[in-house]
Amino acid sequence: MKRELDVLSVGDGNLDVWMRVPRHPDRQAGGARAIGVVGDASLIGPGGAAANVALGVARLGARAAFAGVIGDDAAGDRFKERMQTEGVDLSHLHVMAGQATSLACMFETPDGEYEFYVCPGPRAIPAHCLADDFVRSARLLYLTGHVLTEDESTCRNMLDAMAVAGEGGGTVAFGLGKYWLNPALESRAREALKHTDIIISNYVEAEQLTGRESVHDAARDLLEAGIGVVAVTMGDRGCLLATEDRLVEQPAFHSGAGSTVGAGDAFASGLLYSYLANGNPEEMAAFANAAAAIKIGTPGAVEGLPAVDEVWAFLQENGWRTA
Repeated sequence: MKRELDVLSVGDGNLDVWMRVPRHPDRQAGGARAIGVVGDASLIGPGGAAANVALGVARLGARAAFAGVIGDDAAGDRFKERMQTEGVDLSHLHVMAGQATSLACMFETPDGEYEFYVCPGPRAIPAHCLADDFVRSARLLYLTGHVLTEDESTCRNMLDAMAVAGEGGGTVAFGLGKYWLNPALESRAREALKHTDIIISNYVEAEQLTGRESVHDAARDLLEAGIGVVAVTMGDRGCLLATEDRLVEQPAFHSGAGSTVGAGDAFASGLLYSYLANGNPEEMAAFANAAAAIKIGTPGAVEGLPAVDEVWAFLQENGWRTA
């Protein structure tokens, strides 16, 4: 079957405002006479985990689409313009009339600590955004956990899309991404695992989902649940990637100070691209870690998402060689 897309990414779309600040405010110091915190750099662009992954795989050279919801305001127009400039298919983006696009503000200190403020806009993804033929047109469907558990209708539409993708011979990837934000629907993340071929999470999410106290035990449980590829990020310890017959522990690459915002999305983009290009576990882990390291070395949320040549050059500079 000829597929028109490599990756269809489904989830949240925001306009992100990122600012580098010297510190976070201490409202106890100085009282009413205290001055505000003054930043020295700022960037505005598209955001949201699913949108970032769509943009990330497009920059790497894949045919990417994003399905989600924004408002019909200036922020939404700016989101659309940047995503389309990056080559992302927005044919199934839903624009809500009379609604404001979600706005996410991130204030990050030089040591990578950041505060996150969100003014949420429309998030419910209607069924027509995930029409069966559109879902089947992608080699890989990627969904995020915190949107899966946003509301009942969105949850059902996303679970149905996972089933359609799997039945059509596509690959389904699931990023846990704070799936517990809506406790009423938290159990649906486990339902999603039944349709999942690749799971991507950080070590906290993996351990919480499985109830395990070690990332190795968590990965083993997820493999036993029938998932083919388990990828777990571990911060400055790198990542763990497990399959039925392989266990790869890839150390993190060193990168210059920039911004940790979006590093997980860069990792997911690199992993999915490498999976589609090769599928070799060692290469997937190294490629994903390199994409995240390049992102961390660049200020902002999506500005550092790399092109494929940048990743290969980075790997070569850091002494990594293909098997």
